[in-house]
Amino acid sequence: MKFRLIIGLLVLYTGFLTSYNLSAQNTSSNLEYSIHYFVDSAGKLSIDELQLAEVQRAFDATPLKSPNFGFDHRPYWFRVELTHPPSEPLVLEINQPSLDYISVFTKTSVDTVWKEQKAGHTYSPRTNDYGGIVYAFPIDPDIENNTIYVRVETIVSMAVPILIKPKSEYNAHQMTRMLLLGVFFGLMFIMASYNFLLYLFLKDTSYLFYVGATIMGLCASLVLNGFGYYFIWPNNPALDQHIYLTFGSLSMVFSSRFAANFLNLKKFDPKMNAFLWVICFASLLLAILSLFYTATELLLFGRLLVIITFPSYIIIGLRTYFKGYITAIYYVIAWIPYMLGIILMTFRGAGLIGEHWVTAYGIEFGGAIEVVLLSFALAARIKGMRKEIAEKELEKEQFKTRLLSEQREVLEQKVEERTQELKEANATKDKFFSIIAHDLRSPMIALQGVGQKLEYFIRKEKLEKLLEMGAKIDQSIDQLNHLLNNLLNWATSQTGGVPHHPTRLDLHALINENIELYRSLAESKSISIVCEISAKYVFADINTTSTIIRNLLSNALKFTKDGGGIKISTQQKNDFVELEIEDQGIGMDKQTLAQLFNSSVKAHIGQRGEKGFGLGLKLCNEFVKMNGGQIDVKSKQNIGTTFTVTLPTA
Repeated sequence: MKFRLIIGLLVLYTGFLTSYNLSAQNTSSNLEYSIHYFVDSAGKLSIDELQLAEVQRAFDATPLKSPNFGFDHRPYWFRVELTHPPSEPLVLEINQPSLDYISVFTKTSVDTVWKEQKAGHTYSPRTNDYGGIVYAFPIDPDIENNTIYVRVETIVSMAVPILIKPKSEYNAHQMTRMLLLGVFFGLMFIMASYNFLLYLFLKDTSYLFYVGATIMGLCASLVLNGFGYYFIWPNNPALDQHIYLTFGSLSMVFSSRFAANFLNLKKFDPKMNAFLWVICFASLLLAILSLFYTATELLLFGRLLVIITFPSYIIIGLRTYFKGYITAIYYVIAWIPYMLGIILMTFRGAGLIGEHWVTAYGIEFGGAIEVVLLSFALAARIKGMRKEIAEKELEKEQFKTRLLSEQREVLEQKVEERTQELKEANATKDKFFSIIAHDLRSPMIALQGVGQKLEYFIRKEKLEKLLEMGAKIDQSIDQLNHLLNNLLNWATSQTGGVPHHPTRLDLHALINENIELYRSLAESKSISIVCEISAKYVFADINTTSTIIRNLLSNALKFTKDGGGIKISTQQKNDFVELEIEDQGIGMDKQTLAQLFNSSVKAHIGQRGEKGFGLGLKLCNEFVKMNGGQIDVKSKQNIGTTFTVTLPTA
């Protein structure tokens, strides 16, 4: 339903504009003319000097494509050439009240000098022959060469929309303009008054902000269309350069607070509420500055503020709608006609569309539709508030039932969590039992019958077998010792009983101490251990740090091939010391790396069939975190593995 409403409004607005466009074309005569322009950079050319051949060639080279030249203070000359001689008196109109100096030059066949007609913002507006708020000049049908020259100079925007009509049509043209503007101004005033009465009854500040934005927008439009200058301050033209910007800025102040209040941004979008406060204060600052500086001096600030503000209203409205505030869609719909009016005005200024009623007053049409739709939106908001109150009453009735249901769900969730914890504890227990049953039995089996074998080898005097048997006994005892130490540390860590006393620790000495523990194993496998210690001291617990080094070194020896090498190095990185233990072992694949520190560990077989117990790396990970560091690993299959332990420096 809402999307049908949007499409319907767009079709209605487009049809409205098209009908006015067609009516403007159908009611006009077949008068044809061309316009060329010339920029008098020096500002000294006279109308007679304009007839020089080189100046006329410059005219010929610059046909008028857009009537808007931006902020340019140089004088502009326009040459208007009628395609056919006029059959009746004409009126040349320039509908831009802010232009300062306008001179229209014509010459008839009986004249010897050029006739000059003057008008502009610096002159009294009540001297104009056709209403004052636009500049209109009567043109004699007997003009020489069917040519009219117009000179324009201004300190504001050089926008010069030139229109020529037969005098018999121009009065109807003027009356239509006044009627359309009157409807717009009257509608704005009526909607502001109506919603002010609603504010007095309902005391809803949204209505008050709406009234403020509407009244300020109405005042700004009156000034821009020349009514303020014509009726209120005809002897003070400089005031226009300040007052319309003041009204426009105050309109944005009210519209930004209306948007925040209507869309209930405190609840639905606090960030956008803060953003609109910024828009509000920036607009208020622009209103204050406009009392001391002209619109030309504040051009960049004003344009930037408008470019940011108006699109943001629609974007914020859509954000709020998608966040669940359904009434926001009416606010978005209300802004669409006004944005279309701004687009039409922009295209007109850029010369992309012609001069018609709808292009000249598109922003007024859009604004009129907007204030009506915003009023409807306020009514929809009141309806939504009533519905919200009814829903809250219903929620109160359902509160006890929902509360009981939520409490039941919480209890069920806690039971489920405790059950899961018990399952994990049982899984850990089963893991320990599996490790003890499997990995503890393997070295014990290797020790069975050792006495008989020793006696046999002694009798046979087989010394090499005795040495081999001694190495196997040492290996089995080392495995038992390593397993029991890790089991003890793991069990202690799970109960939170691991003592932790960090101090200034000599990492170099601790590494050498652990290397000596595994010296015989390294020599038996012909593995070289290289130390490159550049950073010595860390702030850590000596026992847990020693366990970390011992486990990583044991793994490196286990998986490094005979004759390979292990490199241990340290380096300073900001407030931490990085300890790296790099081996030349079998490496690991990506799947193993991803699960390396998980509780679902698997035993791995070393180069000589050594068993892994699945606890060493888990302990390393927990002990490193206990000491305020972190552990990382890099590995490539058949190349090797590097463990990096980062600990705080002392």
